[in-house]
Amino acid sequence: MRRKLLLSLVLIFALSLGSMTFAQLESKLEGHWARNEIDKTFMAYYFPYMAKNSFEGFEPNTGTTKQDFTLSLISLFRDRGYEVSGLGDPGILTRRDMASIIGSRLVETGFAIDGSHQLPFTDISSMSEAEKGYLSLLHQLGIVKGESNSVFNPIRRLSQVEAVVLVQRLDGVLKKQNEISFQVTNNEQSYDKQEEMATMIGEDKVTLIITKEFPTPGYSLEIEKIVRENELFRIHFRIDQPDPDMIYPQVITYQTLTVEIPKAELGEPPYNFVVEGFRITD
Repeated sequence: MRRKLLLSLVLIFALSLGSMTFAQLESKLEGHWARNEIDKTFMAYYFPYMAKNSFEGFEPNTGTTKQDFTLSLISLFRDRGYEVSGLGDPGILTRRDMASIIGSRLVETGFAIDGSHQLPFTDISSMSEAEKGYLSLLHQLGIVKGESNSVFNPIRRLSQVEAVVLVQRLDGVLKKQNEISFQVTNNEQSYDKQEEMATMIGEDKVTLIITKEFPTPGYSLEIEKIVRENELFRIHFRIDQPDPDMIYPQVITYQTLTVEIPKAELGEPPYNFVVEGFRITD
């Protein structure tokens, strides 16, 4: 519910900006390398100081501060279910600072630095071993790609547009990290059940039995993904409607999915599973 409310607020905020606001953003990004990489709604929500007054404060190649960047970063981590350490100072933010700020918080959340990963950059000799470790983690995860294949430019100030793109890439990594593996072991249709969801906790797996109601036969029900969100696990369905050219009896049907999830990925119970129309804690 919290995530749904958050998305609704983001959408309302984005709509309140108006088409003219986004037109001004597009104008500032005209001809810029990041024009097609920026998610406008994402930027408006996580970088409000840039979006304020119709993106008046957004200058793609101008730098930002450690404090502003860290505020955006902590907000994203919290939305993805992670609590990370506090704010940065108001000083200027260099690219080496950025690597440490993101990398250290990824390590806080359980990401490990792979000491065998080779960085391609030839201009990082001035960075400490700790800084290189954080940069290596970001490079391996695809968050940092460098100015070129061999140049990172650690002392240059991080630009506003780079800050947005990096946090967007981080978001993709956190979303993927939060996805839970699962296996659907049975999918059956019936006519005499009721909508419900039940869980059974075994020694090494958790089994979900989910039954959903449909107005006619012909619907297809699949699980696209299961994602950890703060203290709950959200199940995302994919539902395909019947072929409109087919004639189906007007009878209520039920589809029941049996889903197995490795217990090791969920941690210790209780487990709070949420799908549209259901919420159950075991």
